Amino acid sequence: MSSSQLMVDERHRYVLETLQQRGSCRVADLALALGVSEMTIHRDLTSLARRNLLRKVHGGAVLRNYIELTYQDRVVQNHPVKVAVARRALPLVRPETSLYLGPGSTAYELAKLLETDGLQVYTNSLPTATALARAGHPGVTVTLLGGQLVGFVEALVGPATEAALAELKLDYAFIAVTGVSLSGGLTVYTDEEARVIRAVIRAARKTVLLTDASKYDLMAGPEVGLLKDMHVIVTDSMPPTYQQHCAANDVETLFCEEFEAEGTRSGRARGRNEA
Repeated sequence: MSSSQLMVDERHRYVLETLQQRGSCRVADLALALGVSEMTIHRDLTSLARRNLLRKVHGGAVLRNYIELTYQDRVVQNHPVKVAVARRALPLVRPETSLYLGPGSTAYELAKLLETDGLQVYTNSLPTATALARAGHPGVTVTLLGGQLVGFVEALVGPATEAALAELKLDYAFIAVTGVSLSGGLTVYTDEEARVIRAVIRAARKTVLLTDASKYDLMAGPEVGLLKDMHVIVTDSMPPTYQQHCAANDVETLFCEEFEAEGTRSGRARGRNEA
Protein backbone atom coordinates (compact mmCIF):
# COMPACT_ATOMS: atom_id res chain seq x y z
CA MET A 1 0.00 0.00 0.00
CA SER A 2 1.36 3.42 -0.94
CA SER A 3 2.04 6.06 1.70
CA SER A 4 -0.63 8.30 0.17
CA GLN A 5 -3.22 5.53 0.41
CA LEU A 6 -2.21 4.91 4.00
CA MET A 7 -2.84 8.59 4.77
CA VAL A 8 -6.28 8.36 3.18
CA ASP A 9 -7.12 5.27 5.22
CA GLU A 10 -5.93 6.97 8.40
CA ARG A 11 -8.11 10.01 7.70
CA HIS A 12 -11.11 7.80 6.99
CA ARG A 13 -10.52 5.89 10.21
CA TYR A 14 -10.32 9.17 12.16
CA VAL A 15 -13.57 10.42 10.61
CA LEU A 16 -15.46 7.23 11.42
CA GLU A 17 -14.10 7.11 14.98
CA THR A 18 -15.15 10.73 15.49
CA LEU A 19 -18.64 9.93 14.23
CA GLN A 20 -18.93 6.94 16.55
CA GLN A 21 -17.98 9.14 19.51
CA ARG A 22 -20.03 12.25 18.66
CA GLY A 23 -22.64 11.24 16.11
CA SER A 24 -21.65 14.11 13.82
CA CYS A 25 -18.61 16.06 12.62
CA ARG A 26 -17.87 19.30 10.80
CA VAL A 27 -15.67 19.66 7.73
CA ALA A 28 -13.81 22.62 9.23
CA ASP A 29 -13.06 20.75 12.47
CA LEU A 30 -11.84 17.66 10.63
CA ALA A 31 -9.61 19.69 8.35
CA LEU A 32 -8.03 21.43 11.35
CA ALA A 33 -7.54 18.20 13.29
CA LEU A 34 -6.03 16.33 10.35
CA GLY A 35 -4.00 19.20 8.93
CA VAL A 36 -5.51 19.02 5.45
CA SER A 37 -7.71 21.25 3.31
CA GLU A 38 -11.48 21.32 3.58
CA MET A 39 -11.62 20.17 -0.05
CA THR A 40 -9.71 17.03 0.95
CA ILE A 41 -12.19 16.38 3.75
CA HIS A 42 -15.10 16.84 1.36
CA ARG A 43 -13.57 14.18 -0.90
CA ASP A 44 -13.09 11.86 2.08
CA LEU A 45 -16.70 12.27 3.17
CA THR A 46 -17.94 11.67 -0.37
CA SER A 47 -15.90 8.48 -0.57
CA LEU A 48 -17.21 7.22 2.77
CA ALA A 49 -20.79 8.15 1.86
CA ARG A 50 -20.53 6.11 -1.33
CA ARG A 51 -19.63 3.13 0.84
CA ASN A 52 -22.71 3.79 3.00
CA LEU A 53 -20.56 4.44 6.07
CA LEU A 54 -21.94 7.92 6.78
CA ARG A 55 -24.39 10.51 5.51
CA LYS A 56 -23.09 13.83 4.19
CA VAL A 57 -24.97 16.91 5.39
CA HIS A 58 -24.42 20.62 5.00
CA GLY A 59 -21.01 21.42 6.45
CA GLY A 60 -20.15 17.92 7.63
CA ALA A 61 -21.42 14.39 8.14
CA VAL A 62 -23.51 12.26 10.49
CA LEU A 63 -23.90 8.56 11.13
CA ARG A 64 -26.35 7.00 8.71
CA ASN A 65 -28.53 5.47 11.40
CA TYR A 66 -28.41 8.75 13.34
CA ILE A 67 -30.09 10.78 10.61
CA GLU A 68 -32.58 8.08 9.66
CA LEU A 69 -34.35 7.84 13.03
CA THR A 70 -38.11 8.18 12.57
CA TYR A 71 -40.40 10.21 14.76
CA GLN A 72 -41.66 7.05 16.44
CA ASP A 73 -38.07 6.03 17.19
CA ARG A 74 -37.32 9.40 18.77
CA VAL A 75 -40.49 9.43 20.89
CA VAL A 76 -39.24 6.55 23.04
CA GLN A 77 -35.67 7.85 23.41
CA ASN A 78 -35.05 9.56 26.78
CA HIS A 79 -38.83 9.68 27.29
CA PRO A 80 -38.82 10.48 31.05
CA VAL A 81 -36.46 13.40 30.43
CA LYS A 82 -38.62 14.77 27.62
CA VAL A 83 -41.68 14.63 29.86
CA ALA A 84 -39.77 16.48 32.59
CA VAL A 85 -38.58 19.16 30.13
CA ALA A 86 -42.15 19.66 28.92
CA ARG A 87 -43.42 20.05 32.49
CA ARG A 88 -40.67 22.57 33.24
CA ALA A 89 -41.60 24.59 30.14
CA LEU A 90 -45.33 24.63 30.88
CA PRO A 91 -45.28 27.71 33.21
CA LEU A 92 -44.01 29.76 30.26
CA VAL A 93 -47.39 29.34 28.58
CA ARG A 94 -49.69 32.20 29.55
CA PRO A 95 -53.43 32.74 28.94
CA GLU A 96 -54.52 34.71 25.88
CA THR A 97 -51.29 34.18 23.98
CA SER A 98 -50.19 32.59 20.72
CA LEU A 99 -47.46 30.02 20.36
CA TYR A 100 -45.83 27.63 17.93
CA LEU A 101 -44.99 24.02 18.80
CA GLY A 102 -42.33 22.42 16.64
CA PRO A 103 -42.27 18.85 15.30
CA GLY A 104 -40.31 17.31 18.13
CA SER A 105 -41.16 14.61 20.64
CA THR A 106 -40.61 17.01 23.56
CA ALA A 107 -42.99 19.58 22.07
CA TYR A 108 -45.47 16.72 21.68
CA GLU A 109 -45.24 16.07 25.43
CA LEU A 110 -45.82 19.77 26.08
CA ALA A 111 -48.89 19.72 23.83
CA LYS A 112 -50.46 17.02 25.98
CA LEU A 113 -50.19 19.31 29.03
CA LEU A 114 -51.78 22.44 27.55
CA GLU A 115 -55.02 23.54 29.23
CA THR A 116 -54.50 27.30 29.14
CA ASP A 117 -57.54 29.43 28.30
CA GLY A 118 -57.40 31.72 25.31
CA LEU A 119 -54.43 29.91 23.80
CA GLN A 120 -53.83 29.91 20.06
CA VAL A 121 -51.47 27.10 19.04
CA TYR A 122 -49.83 26.80 15.63
CA THR A 123 -47.93 23.69 14.61
CA ASN A 124 -46.71 21.84 11.54
CA SER A 125 -46.44 18.56 13.46
CA LEU A 126 -49.07 15.91 12.79
CA PRO A 127 -48.58 14.10 16.15
CA THR A 128 -48.74 17.39 18.06
CA ALA A 129 -51.90 18.53 16.27
CA THR A 130 -53.47 15.11 16.92
CA ALA A 131 -52.57 15.25 20.63
CA LEU A 132 -54.18 18.69 20.94
CA ALA A 133 -57.27 17.54 19.05
CA ARG A 134 -57.67 14.50 21.30
CA ALA A 135 -57.29 16.62 24.44
CA GLY A 136 -60.10 18.84 23.18
CA HIS A 137 -59.59 21.60 25.73
CA PRO A 138 -62.17 24.32 24.94
CA GLY A 139 -59.73 27.12 25.70
CA VAL A 140 -57.12 25.97 23.18
CA THR A 141 -57.49 26.75 19.47
CA VAL A 142 -55.28 24.75 17.13
CA THR A 143 -54.09 25.65 13.62
CA LEU A 144 -52.23 23.04 11.59
CA LEU A 145 -49.90 24.78 9.17
CA GLY A 146 -50.04 23.36 5.66
CA GLY A 147 -47.20 22.16 3.51
CA GLN A 148 -45.49 19.09 2.14
CA LEU A 149 -45.38 16.05 4.40
CA VAL A 150 -41.99 14.70 5.45
CA GLY A 151 -42.78 11.17 6.51
CA PHE A 152 -39.95 10.31 8.89
CA VAL A 153 -40.48 13.43 11.01
CA GLU A 154 -44.27 13.47 10.52
CA ALA A 155 -44.23 17.20 9.85
CA LEU A 156 -45.26 19.63 7.12
CA VAL A 157 -42.61 21.81 5.49
CA GLY A 158 -42.01 23.82 2.34
CA PRO A 159 -43.01 27.18 0.83
CA ALA A 160 -46.63 26.96 2.02
CA THR A 161 -45.53 26.43 5.63
CA GLU A 162 -43.00 29.25 5.44
CA ALA A 163 -45.54 31.62 3.86
CA ALA A 164 -48.06 30.92 6.61
CA LEU A 165 -45.46 31.62 9.28
CA ALA A 166 -44.47 34.87 7.61
CA GLU A 167 -48.00 36.16 8.28
CA LEU A 168 -47.93 35.32 12.00
CA LYS A 169 -46.88 37.29 15.06
CA LEU A 170 -46.29 34.74 17.80
CA ASP A 171 -45.75 35.38 21.50
CA TYR A 172 -43.69 32.22 21.97
CA ALA A 173 -42.16 29.53 19.79
CA PHE A 174 -41.18 26.22 21.35
CA ILE A 175 -38.66 24.52 19.09
CA ALA A 176 -36.48 21.42 19.21
CA VAL A 177 -33.42 20.59 17.16
CA THR A 178 -31.31 17.53 16.50
CA GLY A 179 -27.94 18.99 17.48
CA VAL A 180 -26.76 21.80 19.77
CA SER A 181 -23.19 23.02 19.39
CA LEU A 182 -21.31 26.14 20.43
CA SER A 183 -19.29 26.03 17.22
CA GLY A 184 -21.89 24.65 14.81
CA GLY A 185 -25.06 26.24 16.16
CA LEU A 186 -28.48 24.62 16.30
CA THR A 187 -28.93 22.03 13.56
CA VAL A 188 -31.66 19.80 12.16
CA TYR A 189 -31.90 16.98 9.65
CA THR A 190 -32.89 18.74 6.43
CA ASP A 191 -32.82 22.09 4.66
CA GLU A 192 -36.64 22.09 4.50
CA GLU A 193 -36.94 21.76 8.27
CA ALA A 194 -34.27 24.41 8.79
CA ARG A 195 -36.10 26.97 6.64
CA VAL A 196 -39.30 26.43 8.61
CA ILE A 197 -37.57 26.90 11.97
CA ARG A 198 -35.83 30.06 10.73
CA ALA A 199 -39.25 31.41 9.73
CA VAL A 200 -40.59 30.48 13.18
CA ILE A 201 -37.79 32.36 14.92
CA ARG A 202 -38.51 35.45 12.82
CA ALA A 203 -42.22 35.26 13.67
CA ALA A 204 -41.83 34.82 17.43
CA ARG A 205 -41.33 37.44 20.08
CA LYS A 206 -39.51 34.86 22.21
CA THR A 207 -38.04 31.52 21.19
CA VAL A 208 -37.74 28.64 23.65
CA LEU A 209 -35.42 25.72 22.94
CA LEU A 210 -36.55 22.40 24.41
CA THR A 211 -33.64 19.99 24.61
CA ASP A 212 -32.18 17.13 26.58
CA ALA A 213 -28.52 16.61 27.40
CA SER A 214 -27.98 14.10 24.58
CA LYS A 215 -28.15 16.91 21.98
CA TYR A 216 -25.12 18.87 23.17
CA ASP A 217 -21.96 18.81 21.03
CA LEU A 218 -23.88 17.28 18.12
CA MET A 219 -24.34 18.67 14.61
CA ALA A 220 -26.87 17.03 12.34
CA GLY A 221 -27.21 19.17 9.23
CA PRO A 222 -28.10 22.75 8.30
CA GLU A 223 -27.99 25.45 10.95
CA VAL A 224 -31.19 27.17 12.03
CA GLY A 225 -29.59 29.65 14.40
CA LEU A 226 -27.18 30.05 17.28
CA LEU A 227 -27.58 29.19 20.93
CA LYS A 228 -27.32 32.88 21.78
CA ASP A 229 -30.34 33.57 19.54
CA MET A 230 -32.59 31.71 21.99
CA HIS A 231 -34.43 33.57 24.73
CA VAL A 232 -35.01 30.55 26.98
CA ILE A 233 -33.53 27.05 27.09
CA VAL A 234 -35.36 24.31 28.97
CA THR A 235 -33.23 21.24 29.63
CA ASP A 236 -32.40 18.49 32.09
CA SER A 237 -28.72 19.51 32.33
CA MET A 238 -26.10 21.54 30.51
CA PRO A 239 -22.28 21.37 30.23
CA PRO A 240 -20.46 24.17 32.08
CA THR A 241 -19.16 25.75 28.86
CA TYR A 242 -22.73 26.04 27.59
CA GLN A 243 -23.88 27.53 30.90
CA GLN A 244 -21.15 30.15 30.64
CA HIS A 245 -22.11 30.91 27.04
CA CYS A 246 -25.76 31.39 28.01
CA ALA A 247 -24.87 33.62 30.95
CA ALA A 248 -22.61 35.77 28.78
CA ASN A 249 -25.34 36.18 26.16
CA ASP A 250 -28.26 36.81 28.54
CA VAL A 251 -30.07 33.57 27.72
CA GLU A 252 -32.32 32.23 30.47
CA THR A 253 -31.95 28.56 31.35
CA LEU A 254 -34.58 26.45 33.12
CA PHE A 255 -33.56 23.07 34.52
CA CYS A 256 -35.65 20.04 35.43
CA GLU A 257 -35.00 19.64 39.12
CA GLU A 258 -35.36 15.85 39.10
CA PHE A 259 -32.61 15.49 36.48
CA GLU A 260 -30.40 18.41 37.41
CA ALA A 261 -26.76 17.32 37.66
CA GLU A 262 -24.73 18.17 40.74
CA GLY A 263 -23.27 21.63 40.34
CA THR A 264 -25.58 22.71 37.52
CA ARG A 265 -27.79 24.75 39.81
CA SER A 266 -24.93 26.95 40.97
CA GLY A 267 -23.93 27.62 37.39
CA ARG A 268 -27.37 28.22 35.91
CA ALA A 269 -27.77 31.32 33.81
CA ARG A 270 -30.65 33.68 34.44
CA GLY A 271 -31.33 36.26 31.78
CA ARG A 272 -33.57 38.61 29.90
CA ASN A 273 -36.68 36.43 30.01
CA GLU A 274 -37.33 35.67 33.65
CA ALA A 275 -40.79 34.13 33.71
